[in-house]
Amino acid sequence: MRNETSLFRSRLRRTLLLIPVLGLTLAAAGCETLDSLNPFNEREKPLPGARQPVFPEGVPGVDYNQAPPQPANSAYNPYQNEPPAAGAAAATGPAQ
Repeated sequence: MRNETSLFRSRLRRTLLLIPVLGLTLAAAGCETLDSLNPFNEREKPLPGARQPVFPEGVPGVDYNQAPPQPANSAYNPYQNEPPAAGAAAATGPAQ
């Protein structure tokens, strides 16, 4: 009897400790930013100096009117058998 009650109490204690932790986790997950939770109230200062664009006319070597290049492996499909080469198909196929 004593063993059952101590087991029940330990499970109850564990559950009661878990509830506030889950509540705080869900509350923090609902925040857009965690800046308001900063306990030291430190703000990052922007670096001094004038802001200038690095490439005012656009990035050199990039044509914005052209479609972006496709990756080299975009035509590869691992689930489709590759067709045999033209010479290999004639050599391995049945003679008709």
